[in-house]
Amino acid sequence: MELRRSRGAQKHGPPTLSSKLPRRVIIVWLCLVCLLLACSGDRNESFYPSLADEDKAGAITHGWIPDDLLPGSSRSIHEVHESSPSIEWCAFEFSPTDSQGLRKNLKSVDVPPPSVKRVPDPYVSWWPAVLRGNLDVNEIHKDGFNLYAVVRPETSVTTEILLFSIDWEKGRGFFYRTRI
Repeated sequence: MELRRSRGAQKHGPPTLSSKLPRRVIIVWLCLVCLLLACSGDRNESFYPSLADEDKAGAITHGWIPDDLLPGSSRSIHEVHESSPSIEWCAFEFSPTDSQGLRKNLKSVDVPPPSVKRVPDPYVSWWPAVLRGNLDVNEIHKDGFNLYAVVRPETSVTTEILLFSIDWEKGRGFFYRTRI
C-alpha cells in the first residue's frame, strides 16, 4: 500500500503549531502579547508604611508624592502612577490632629475642575469606587469625604492638578493627580 502526499505537502518534518492554526489567529495572538508587554512597563504601584519610608525610597524626590501637602503623620501610603500620560492615584492615612498644614494648602471645591471631573479607574483594591469615573459630588459627600483641589504650575508649560478627597474625622485621604 502506497501513501500519497497531497499537492503542496512538504516532504520533511512533522506538522508545526503554525501549520495547525490559521494565520489570522497567530497574528491576533502575537498582537495581543505585544500590546500587553507594551502596557506593563508604564504603570508602577508602591506602598509605604510612613512618609519617612517614602522619602527613603525616593518617591518624594522623584515627584510622585507631594510632601509639601501631606501631613507629617501620613502613613499607610498607597500610590500608583502611569508615566504616559502622567497620572497618579494615592491613598494615605494621617492623624486628624496633624491636619492643619493640609487644610491650609487645599481649596474646597463644589465642582471638580474640568480635567479631573472624570477619574480613570486605577484598578487597585484600595481606591474607592466613589472616586472612579464621572464624579458625583453628592455621593462623595455621602461617603464622608470633602473635595479639594490644588492647581499649580509644574513647569513653564505644564500645570499639575491634584483632586483631594479627605475624611477629616477618620484621618484618611485620597488624591488623583494629572497634568495639563
